[in-house]
Amino acid sequence: MAENPPPQQQQRPQLEDPLHEKEVFASEVVGAALVHGNVVITLASVRFDEPAANTPPKPRRVIASRLVLTSPAAGQLLNNLQQLASQIEKAGAAGAKPGAPAAAAAAAKPPGKSN
Repeated sequence: MAENPPPQQQQRPQLEDPLHEKEVFASEVVGAALVHGNVVITLASVRFDEPAANTPPKPRRVIASRLVLTSPAAGQLLNNLQQLASQIEKAGAAGAKPGAPAAAAAAAKPPGKSN
């Protein structure tokens, strides 16, 4: 009986950034669910109606986007969020304020990349 050679790791294609993709702003995560093996994350933001007469604008929560991820992509998101949380904790321990430019720059680096 012949042995099967171990499967070779597939090389990932180069990442392209066409710079015209839509960006989504969300002020909250409304929910997350597993649908047909995919992770679905629903994002929302607060919007305000135009003020009428002398009444203040009324805030509304509106669905901004639904992100649907395959199970492997959801795992990648989890790993990236864990790395970001670690960077935020380290920045906080070093006395930097959350959201400081240094912490934001560190969080923006792709995983495994250095200057």
